[in-house]
Amino acid sequence: MKLYVLLDAGGTLLFPNFDWLSSLLSSKGIHVAPIEMFKEFSKLNYEIDKALKDGGENPWESGGLAKFAKQMFSSFVKNEKVLNELVKITVEEDERKSLWSYTFDRTRPTLEKLKNAGYHMSVISNSDGRVENMITDVGLRGYFDRVYDSHVVGISKPDPKIYELALDDLHLDPRDTIFVGDIFYIDVLGANIADIPAIHLDPFGYYGNWPGVRVKSVEEIPNLLKKVTIATEEFFPFDSDGKLRCEREIR
Repeated sequence: MKLYVLLDAGGTLLFPNFDWLSSLLSSKGIHVAPIEMFKEFSKLNYEIDKALKDGGENPWESGGLAKFAKQMFSSFVKNEKVLNELVKITVEEDERKSLWSYTFDRTRPTLEKLKNAGYHMSVISNSDGRVENMITDVGLRGYFDRVYDSHVVGISKPDPKIYELALDDLHLDPRDTIFVGDIFYIDVLGANIADIPAIHLDPFGYYGNWPGVRVKSVEEIPNLLKKVTIATEEFFPFDSDGKLRCEREIR
């Protein structure tokens, strides 16, 4: 029996439109390649995980997109007035059309490969009620049985109840599934507490010696799953109480 694949959306399937962000900076005379925007985005996700690891809160949650965007732009923009202008335009664009309505060229062929190999898939996402529409807009909705949006179901990761809701709805045993997500202390933690093995995305290697199974992109998932029929302990860096199994220090 093939594992059922559950995937996060933002940072896994969907991303901020880095081309648009790069063009926005260029309009202010600041030239930053889209890949550099992606690197900074991934670095900020790593900062989220470091804060959560130390018992803190998501540092961008209280300020939403505006706070996150300002931090991301501040690595490239030193003029406070220009920085605030860029944040304002970004927030307005997100309200008009979600900034997360972008996916990489590799995503569709990867999902097609998984589908053709006989894998079934669904999405579990912390979102604002728009994630199903966003997945539809980029042409990926047809690959998924269900889309579970935290805003719609009223439960957010890492609360294991959102995973359990999906398992019940899809009539799945947790050990017959695998979850793929990009925030270690949200996606992987919640999945493991719900007894679901997990794969962590780390595009630029920021997580170094952190425990768990890690890949750079969803493109690696089909080959990885070929080797996995039953998830082993390495897919469970957290125990059922949310404690790290590995005692070594992670930076």
